[in-house]
Amino acid sequence: MVHPVIELFEQRAALLEMQGSSAGLDGAIANLAAWMALAQDHLTADDWVVLGEIGGTLYREGASRRRP
Repeated sequence: MVHPVIELFEQRAALLEMQGSSAGLDGAIANLAAWMALAQDHLTADDWVVLGEIGGTLYREGASRRRP
């Protein structure tokens, strides 16, 4: 059984494909950063750690794709 949140991610990925979206890692990083800035008053220190790790992973993967 797939975790419901992973299932949501799979559904959103399929929808992006059907829409012909060109959204990539850079857009996802920017969206995450913007949302974190908007929600900063509602996020705990633990939230920041987890979301920062997610952002860091996305950033690292994006940077590795941009390197020659």
